[in-house]
Amino acid sequence: MRTPKIEALHRLIDWLNGRTIYNKKLLKLDLDNSSLGSNPWLTGFIESDGNFYCGFNFNSRGIATIVKCYMRISQKKFYRLNSEMPEDKNSNLNIMEKIKEFLNIRKVNEIKRTRSNYVELGYEVRTTKKKSCDILIDYLTAYPLFSSKLQDFLGWEKAHKIRISRSYKTIEGTNKLISIKNSMNTRRTQYNWDTLNKFYY
Repeated sequence: MRTPKIEALHRLIDWLNGRTIYNKKLLKLDLDNSSLGSNPWLTGFIESDGNFYCGFNFNSRGIATIVKCYMRISQKKFYRLNSEMPEDKNSNLNIMEKIKEFLNIRKVNEIKRTRSNYVELGYEVRTTKKKSCDILIDYLTAYPLFSSKLQDFLGWEKAHKIRISRSYKTIEGTNKLISIKNSMNTRRTQYNWDTLNKFYY
């Protein structure tokens, strides 16, 4: 594990070790500090807490302008609120900094999210730069997503390439962007299982 949630795993291990009838006890390992690019951990993190965004405006001729394509990950500031844990053991900043460094993102942003009865402080990173997006594409090609979020990624990758090539500056390119955006996230109405088979079989 790479986040403060390891504390919950350690409590479970203590509970199991206190009740086992065997002499052999489960070991509590430290946080995993291996490179994020060496295994699919970040893929799972994106599955849970990441999302892919594609947005743009239109000029008077109906051509896309100010095209934005990024992947965003956010986490609440502290693993456990009102905890007596030391802040360095309770904060999610460390893992967000590591994601920032791996994806060559400029900084970790502090955010506020309004809930029904409180305001939650959090951290967020976004792959806005071309280099950051390219690193992410290479990583998720090596360690693919598993859920329908794979379809979001593939659409987002196409939109990113259209943005970089600036081919959105034609009606044809703009229409491609519109089609991609309308098939991502909550707008998707179909799931392409052939794409999944391409990655895993």
